[in-house]
Amino acid sequence: MRKTRTALTALALSAAALTGTTTGAAATDNFSTSRAAAAPCTVPDAFCATNGSGDQLVLHCGESALEPWSGVGYWDNRLPGGGIVKMFDYYGSVNHVAPADSGPTEINWSLVWALRAYC
Repeated sequence: MRKTRTALTALALSAAALTGTTTGAAATDNFSTSRAAAAPCTVPDAFCATNGSGDQLVLHCGESALEPWSGVGYWDNRLPGGGIVKMFDYYGSVNHVAPADSGPTEINWSLVWALRAYC
């Protein structure tokens, strides 16, 4: 089941908020869509997320993505240089941080709306 987005979400994800960098430069708490895409979670130096159906999302340093799933899944953080991933809720607040070199860890994706990799 996919999450239903409301008008409030559309406002929070304005065009200005959706422009970001994927160059590995220092990241901010403003998330954006990037080239994060479905890929095997065996990618070295990356953060991998999966849902209950086996769909996968991969982030590299400085990348971010809207998280499209509901329900239980897993994440595995293997970002280089002690990189972390912040997970944002519907309101843009950080509700979880994936510590460096950790996972696989089970998570309820229903509580996460966006991800951002910080390296």
